[in-house]
Amino acid sequence: MTVVATPTRSRALAPADQPEQTFAPQISTAPVVAAVDGSAASTAALDTAVRLAAEINTPLVFVYVRRGPAGFFGAPVYQRRLTKEIARARCALDRALAVADSAGVPAEGEILEGSPRRRISESARDRGARLIVVGSRRRKLGQSVSAGVLRTAGRPVIVARSMPRPTAAA
Repeated sequence: MTVVATPTRSRALAPADQPEQTFAPQISTAPVVAAVDGSAASTAALDTAVRLAAEINTPLVFVYVRRGPAGFFGAPVYQRRLTKEIARARCALDRALAVADSAGVPAEGEILEGSPRRRISESARDRGARLIVVGSRRRKLGQSVSAGVLRTAGRPVIVARSMPRPTAAA
């Protein structure tokens, strides 16, 4: 549910020669930054980010952060892996932009390189984002990206979880 407060002017205070002003909701320039990577957790983040951006009438920035292939394999292997990663990133961003477009939300996509938790937070800070939306998935080893973003973001972070599919009752 979206609540839009519309200021009104009292007739007693408004000059008779000026028409009454109405205020339409304006699009905020501070975007919502959403991290996408094509996973199920990313789909939950995508859906949540598009819904929130539509409700608060703000643009979206989708970021795909790639770690980059190891360079010790040599130029041909490195180039093939890099090409594959860029194609995967473009596919994830194209899907995210299509979902935002179908919801009528202005959006743009960006491919970044480096540590996902660091680069997502930096991108949001550089853009003056209102909030960050990331997906959550279980990790067996190491720190999760969503936990790292929560600690370093310096702004509100929404961690979206994908809902488990209901099992059929036998």
